[in-house]
This record gives sequence, C-alpha cells and structure tokens, in this order.
Amino acid sequence: MPLLFACAACLFLVMLVPVTLFLLTYTYRWSCVLCGLPKPPVVVAAGIMFVAWLSLVMAVGVLRTVVHEACKVAGLPEWEAGIIVFLLALPVDLLVSAGIESGLMGVRFGKGVELWYTQRLIQLTFLAVVGFVIALIVLIQQMV
Repeated sequence: MPLLFACAACLFLVMLVPVTLFLLTYTYRWSCVLCGLPKPPVVVAAGIMFVAWLSLVMAVGVLRTVVHEACKVAGLPEWEAGIIVFLLALPVDLLVSAGIESGLMGVRFGKGVELWYTQRLIQLTFLAVVGFVIALIVLIQQMV
C-alpha cells in the first residue's frame, strides 16, 4: 500500500509539471498584453521564462551561499539566514527577471520591471484563488 501511494504521489507531481509550465507561460503572455507589448508566441514565452528561471536559480544560489556563510561567521541561527535570503531574493528576482525580459523582448528596463510586477500580481491572484477554494472546501467539510 505505501508503494502504491508513493507511485500515485510521483504521478501527481509529474502531471503538475506541464500545468505549471502552461500557467507560467500563460501568465507571461498575458502580462505582455497588459503592459502594451506584443504577445510573444508560446515557444518564445516558454524560452524567456526558462532563461529567467535558470538565471534566478543561479543568482539566488550564490546569494544563499554568501548569506549562510556570513551568518555562520556572525553566529546567527540557520533560520535567520533563510529569512534574509528570502527577503533579498525578491529584489534579485526583480533585477534578473526584468533585465532578461527587457533584453530578450527588446524593450527598456522600466518596461521589464512593469512586466515583472504584472506577472507577480497575476501569480499572486492565482495563489489567492486556490487558497480561497481550499479554505472553502475545508470549511464546508468542517460544517458537515
């Protein structure tokens, strides 16, 4: 039985990958339209999102290493280093994503920042809707 559950969980996670890629690409294309940019083709949007994600992972990896080593030297606990990395990763994400998106789309950096903010607002709205639906389901289950 645990093996069956593990296989089902793995299958569920594998099936989430295309859904996640679709949502990210859809969000990027929708953000371009909302910001007054031409809507890129799906393959171009997916490529831009992949390059931005890969660059962000590398930048945050370096940031995480530097912050954790600095906190270790300063004698701060590991959880504080995690909070510092999370807070510093937001502006790093803004700079890296806006720079890559503006460079690959051929627009000014300010338009890349606008595109980044629009994307994050749409993604936050998706998360809020999913959280609201989950909370509603839990509430209904508690009432029954």
